[in-house]
Amino acid sequence: MGRLGYSSGKMRTHMNKPFSQSTAVRLRSGAGDNQVGTATPVPAGSAEPSSVWNAKRLTRLQIAGLIFLCWTAYGLFVTVPEMLANPVWGGILLDKLFDSWTWALLTPGLILIDRRFAARQTIGIRLVLLFLVLSVPIVLVHTLITAVFLYPFPMVWWSPFRSPDYTVFYFLGGLGVYGAVVGIMQALRFYNNYMTGQLQLERVQKSLVESRLIALRLHLEPHFLFNALNAITSEVGENPKLAREMIGDLGALLRRSLDCKERAEITLAQELAVLEHYLAIQKVRFGDRIAFAVDVDPETLAIRVPSMLLQPLVENSIRHGLEGRTSGGTVRISGIRTDGELRLEVTDDGVGLPRGWEPATATGHGLRVTRERLSALYPELGEACFDIRGGKTGGTEVFIRIPLQGEIRDGAAF
Repeated sequence: MGRLGYSSGKMRTHMNKPFSQSTAVRLRSGAGDNQVGTATPVPAGSAEPSSVWNAKRLTRLQIAGLIFLCWTAYGLFVTVPEMLANPVWGGILLDKLFDSWTWALLTPGLILIDRRFAARQTIGIRLVLLFLVLSVPIVLVHTLITAVFLYPFPMVWWSPFRSPDYTVFYFLGGLGVYGAVVGIMQALRFYNNYMTGQLQLERVQKSLVESRLIALRLHLEPHFLFNALNAITSEVGENPKLAREMIGDLGALLRRSLDCKERAEITLAQELAVLEHYLAIQKVRFGDRIAFAVDVDPETLAIRVPSMLLQPLVENSIRHGLEGRTSGGTVRISGIRTDGELRLEVTDDGVGLPRGWEPATATGHGLRVTRERLSALYPELGEACFDIRGGKTGGTEVFIRIPLQGEIRDGAAF
C-alpha cells in the first residue's frame, strides 16, 4: 500500500494543475511516484444525507381496524380455556367476542380521556383517583352495551337482560378488563414520555458537547494566530519579501480554517490541506533548518478527524522541540488505519520533554485543548485517545487514536 508523503516541488491535483506551494503530496509506491488524485473540498452540509424512514401516520379507519383485530384476538384467547372445559361452546364464543367488541367500541373514548385529562395529571394519586371515578360509569356502559348485543342470542342465557343475577358478574369482569386497559395505556404513555425525555436529553448533551468543542477551538485559533503573526513580525524588518510570503500563506491558511469553522470534524485530507499552508509558513521561516515529513495511508484520507487537530501539535514540536536548536531537526506526521481506528503520530527529534514532565501538570495551551477536544468527541476511548511521551532516542512523540465513526467515501477533499 502506498503512502502519502511531502517532498519538494509543486502540489498537483488529479487535473494535473500545480499549486504554488513549497511542499507537495505524492503517492509513494514500489514502482515509482504516482500522483494522488484529489477532489473538490466538500462544503458543510453537502454530505449525502442518511436515509430516514418516514412512516405514514395511520388513518382513523386503519386505527379502528387495528383496535377491532386486537380485541377480537383477546376475545378468542380468553374463550379457548372455557371451550376446552365446556362442550357447549357456541354461546361462550359469542359472549366473549361481543364482550371484547364492546371494549373495542369504548377504546377510542378511553384514549381520548387519557389524552385530554390523564396526560395533564403529573401527580400519581390524582391520576389513580381520576380513573377510579371514571371506572364505574365506563364499566356500567360496557355492561349495558354488551347486554344489548347478546339479547338476540338465546343460547347466551346468562346475559344481563336474560339473567339479571349475572349483571354483577359482567360488571366485576368489566372492572378487571378496565383496570388492565388503563394500566397498559399508562405504561405506554410513561414509556413514551421516558423515551422522549431521553431523546431530548441526548440532544441537549450533544449541543453542550458541540458548544464546548466550538469554545475549545476558539481558544486555539487566537493562540495560533498570535504565534503566526509574531513569527511574521520578526521577519518584517530584516526580510520583507519573506514576510510577504508568510502573510500570503497565513491568509490561505485562515481561509481554509474559515471553510471548516462550522464543523467539529473534517476529513483527514482537508486537515492535511490546512496543515500544508502552516508548514509552508514554517518552511519559509526556517528554511532547511527544519524538515517536515508526512507519511499517511491513502485509505485514511476520508476518515473524519477534529478540525485544527494537527497544527497545534506540529507548532508545539517546532516551538518547544526544534526552534532553539541550531541544527534544527525533523517533524514527522504519520497516519495508519488499524483495528477499527485511525492512529496518528506527530513526532520530532528535538530536545524532548523536560525532566519530570507529566501530562497532568502540563501547562501548554495547545496540548491541553487538543486533549479536551478528543475526550469530548470520543468519550468511549477516554484518555486513551491522546498520549504524549518522550522518544526512545530523544525528541517527543504524540499518539492519537480516533474511532472510525464516519467517512466520506466518494473522494477525499483537500
